[in-house]
Amino acid sequence: MIILRKIALPAAQEIYRNGTIVADTISGSLDGSNQTFYTTYKYKQDRIDLHFNGQALHAPYDFDQTGDNEITLIYIKPESDEHLRATYEIDTSGYDPSYRGATPVLFNAVSQDVVFPSPLADVSYNANIELVTSDGNPSVYSSVVGSKTVNGFTVFFSGEIDTGNYILEWEVFR
Repeated sequence: MIILRKIALPAAQEIYRNGTIVADTISGSLDGSNQTFYTTYKYKQDRIDLHFNGQALHAPYDFDQTGDNEITLIYIKPESDEHLRATYEIDTSGYDPSYRGATPVLFNAVSQDVVFPSPLADVSYNANIELVTSDGNPSVYSSVVGSKTVNGFTVFFSGEIDTGNYILEWEVFR
């Protein structure tokens, strides 16, 4: 099943899952002469669909993929953005797969430190976390990423963990 969703506008390329597909508006000057527009996220080449006034546009006949998040329309010059939409697969090439793991959570813990295998260059990363149980029961705790350093981050739980069955799955995106 493919689920289309609008995810929060990032400060940088922040992707939460490989192969995420988004339905998105595209931005650019709407003066009736501009033909260059930008997607919110970096898209995979040849994995973008555009629609103008409900009609599908096709590359390379109707538009060119001229950059990581840039498209150039060939003959259309939109005057309003409500008629121009894009659906595309996000390019996850900025993701470093060595920065992910599963950390057991101790009984009675209210937080959990995650330590990277090697330091990152800076703290401009995004951490995707999920608290799961090893016994198959759903997690009853919410969790949030607290402090971040180049060596890792701390996750805080909504209460004391009541069993030793919890595992914190995490991955880091730049």
